[in-house]
Amino acid sequence: MTTNRTKYANLQGIIPALITPYGADGKISDPVTRQLVRHLIAQGASGFYLSGSTGEGFMQTIEERQYLLEIVMDEVKKEVPVIAHVGAMDTDTAVRLTRHAHDTGATAVSAVTPFYYKHGSEQIKRHYIDIAEAADIPLIAYHFPDMTGSKQSADFYRELSRVEGIIGLKFTSTNVYEMQQIMDVCGEDFLVFNGPDEICLAGLTMGAVGAIGSTYNIMPAKFAELYKLFRQGKIAEARAIQYEVNRVIHELLKYDFIAFEREILRLQGIDTGVPRKPIQQLTDAQRADIYETAKRFSFLNVQ
Repeated sequence: MTTNRTKYANLQGIIPALITPYGADGKISDPVTRQLVRHLIAQGASGFYLSGSTGEGFMQTIEERQYLLEIVMDEVKKEVPVIAHVGAMDTDTAVRLTRHAHDTGATAVSAVTPFYYKHGSEQIKRHYIDIAEAADIPLIAYHFPDMTGSKQSADFYRELSRVEGIIGLKFTSTNVYEMQQIMDVCGEDFLVFNGPDEICLAGLTMGAVGAIGSTYNIMPAKFAELYKLFRQGKIAEARAIQYEVNRVIHELLKYDFIAFEREILRLQGIDTGVPRKPIQQLTDAQRADIYETAKRFSFLNVQ
């Protein structure tokens, strides 16, 4: 019997939530996107997650989100899986992006729950079903209550897990007990991906098949090694790496995380430009402080 775990066995490991590179003109940069993708694959990335929170998807037009996916798909040429985040405040936009992702050859789509307006669980469930029915492409739901204000129960996800085409969940919360409860009611064939980078090992230990995260843009090799050690049962060694990366994350939290990561990438030789306003625009003094901080961590490989 074919299960989701066997059918989608490539959807595992360390999957960066890709930073969207911009040029000096503020438009998506084709060459830098390709540079970043190749760099991350060489450093052990198992796939990519596009146009989510880290990728500033909600600050881009539909056409820009489609363009980014087309660049990445052309660059990876199915070397690794690509998940297109199609989340939007309205169902029609999510459906349109889903159909494009299918036509472009993406491995899967994902969608955060609609936000700002206070929707009931049945409305959100219908939203997900509409996305799942829009095209023949697997859907990974997205649980991110701190950003969306939508906190769905384990039973809600149990119902979603029974919908054809909905294969898993990106769980972005540090409440690993809640993660376990969702896994328990949905069954092991429902693929759960850890979201918060600072508890990557905890999520894997709880049963996540992989991790989709933001700081995998700036320290992918560290997280790839953590995942490898976990799979080998070397928990103490994996925990030591989690402590290392968390020291960087502790410094990151002094800034907007997107601004911090873009600056680290620039210092690593990959200039992804500045984030779109109103995301924090770093001052020269802040850039200097980030450089001094980054030099303390040799694995960040700043130049």
